[in-house]
Amino acid sequence: MRIIAATVASILVAAGCSGQAPQLPQADRSPNPIGSFFVGVDSSKLPEPARSAVVSAERDIDLVLRGHPPACKDSPDSGESDGGTLHYKCKHYDLTVMRSIYQVGDVYGFIYGPIVTFPGDYPISYVRFYSSQELSALLKQRAGR
Repeated sequence: MRIIAATVASILVAAGCSGQAPQLPQADRSPNPIGSFFVGVDSSKLPEPARSAVVSAERDIDLVLRGHPPACKDSPDSGESDGGTLHYKCKHYDLTVMRSIYQVGDVYGFIYGPIVTFPGDYPISYVRFYSSQELSALLKQRAGR
């Protein structure tokens, strides 16, 4: 497992050291770009088990960003009463689906999104603020899945 964490961490550090934020082509600028969590990582070139970990994490991240439960487990291992945060112990990583009540000015809403932690590594996240209406709309999409 330390190999997974070291491999992923070195890839993320190398990708982040370019000094510039990666820019998506204009056509791909969507609120939830698919496969954008590990920017610049060609998972097909990673050794196992890092390849499986990254592919699985990207799939779960994409599902969560689209308002669906992750694929790594049928049900969460634990949860919090802070608005609905859920914790999953997946095969190669821990996944937290943050859903915490939050207020920005006079707008009430939620902090929502995935947080992935590989063993022995720092958490990496894609957490954003959603108004209550926007998060409700996102989570209602799962019924149409």
